[in-house]
Amino acid sequence: MDEDSDDQQQGPRLKAARHAANGLLKSANLNVIPIRINDLCKQVSNDFNLVVEGAGEQVTGKKIDAVTKKMDDGQIFIIYNKDRHVHRMRFSVAHELGHLYMGHMHGNSSIDLGSENFDEIEANQFAAQILMPPSILRADIKSGIKDVDALAEKYQVSNLAMWWHIEKSGMLRLLA
Repeated sequence: MDEDSDDQQQGPRLKAARHAANGLLKSANLNVIPIRINDLCKQVSNDFNLVVEGAGEQVTGKKIDAVTKKMDDGQIFIIYNKDRHVHRMRFSVAHELGHLYMGHMHGNSSIDLGSENFDEIEANQFAAQILMPPSILRADIKSGIKDVDALAEKYQVSNLAMWWHIEKSGMLRLLA
């Protein structure tokens, strides 16, 4: 066995994405649902020289949910498509923050929960962890909120994102 094989990425760094998201939530002292994305972005501005702004499709393009750009002076911009549903905008910004915290600075992002690209999988995991912290979500489900539509509304995410996160987090059995 090659000594360097342990250092090579064998798959998406899901544990690292969860850890980074949990660290950000903790440092921002955010633990009330729905997670306030504006407060989160203020905390991120302490770690990065970040500006987050909404723009219409004329700037982002119809297929783009958000874009992250790093300028030569170190300023980082996250521009999200403000013509999307509020739940999509929240997930898009959290997803872009995931790219930032996971060290991916590649530009455009169109959220695809079925993507096989490691960077996209990591950013999706980060976003889900930020917007739907598993410990709080698990407690809500155990307290009797078993309707995924109600959970999605409470957490201000799409039903698709909620179903995806519940399945990937191993909480599907709690809905029964």
